[in-house]
Parts: sequence; structure tokens; C-alpha cells
Amino acid sequence: MLKHSLLAIALMLPIGAYAASAKKPETGSPFTKARNQAAGNLSTNIVTMQKMVNLCRNDKNADNIKTSVNNWQTRNKAFLQMHFGYVSALVESVQEKATPEELAKFKENLVKVNTENANTIVKTLVDKDGKDLACEKYFTYLDGGEMDIKPGKPDYATLKEMLDFANKTPSDSKTKK
Repeated sequence: MLKHSLLAIALMLPIGAYAASAKKPETGSPFTKARNQAAGNLSTNIVTMQKMVNLCRNDKNADNIKTSVNNWQTRNKAFLQMHFGYVSALVESVQEKATPEELAKFKENLVKVNTENANTIVKTLVDKDGKDLACEKYFTYLDGGEMDIKPGKPDYATLKEMLDFANKTPSDSKTKK
């Protein structure tokens, strides 16, 4: 269930293109260029993973690939849930201010850019190593935690800050003032 929800949301937020064109956030808005970029990169990673699953899965490795993806989702669950909430809130924010046509174009552009970025990544992996080796490497790295959201990885600081922000309770805000 989480996998399908994440994929649907991942398709909603691209890397770079949206973040670069985002309007300045309103005062107090949680939607910043850095956060949009980090969420977009995570979206691209999720879509890339799904594309690699579709490319690499066969009768012999289907169970191993399913286990790899499930384990990755378990290890990164808190970040994935935060990502889902952030993207959902971003779409709701746009929906509140946009005309139906603008909202449709917004969603269409997000899906397009995210899909194009994931396709480029998959193509690069396959062109470099061939399909079989690309698949083997990808899922070896996934199993080994190399694709986890953790310190030292790109966007980690922003994603961690977003997670902390998402987990902040109203009493936390009052205590810090």
C-alpha cells in the first residue's frame, strides 16, 4: 500500500524544474526552493526505483527485488511519510490558489519532469553497464543501504530538517519561543 502511494506522490514532484521556477514562499510557508528541490530529488529516486524494478524484475529475481524495495522502504519510512505529507500539502497549496487549468498544468509538468529525470537516470545506468549489470549493481546498492536517506547523502540535511519540522508538535513551538 505504501509503495503505490509513494509512487503516485513521487510522480507529482520533480527535481529542479519546479523548484527553480517556484515563486518565493509566502511568509511562514513551509514550501521553499531547497525543500522543493530535496522533495523533488526524492521523488525522482522513488520513480527511478520503480522503473528499475519494472526493467529488472523477472521470474528468478522477483522475490529478491520485492524484498529489496520493501527493506528500503522500511529503513526510510519516516522520510517517505514526510515526503508524502509535504507533496500532498504542496499540491493542496497550489490547488487553493490556482484555477483548474493552472492546477492541471502544474500537475502535468510535475509528472513530465519527474518521469523524464527518472528515464534519464535509468538510461544512463543501462548505457554504462548494460541491463543485467545495471540491475545487479542497482539492487546490490539498494540492499546495502547505499541509497538510504542518511548523513552524507545529497539532500540529507534538508530532508532531515523537513522531517524535524513535520514532527514538531505545537508544544515544541511554544517551548522554543
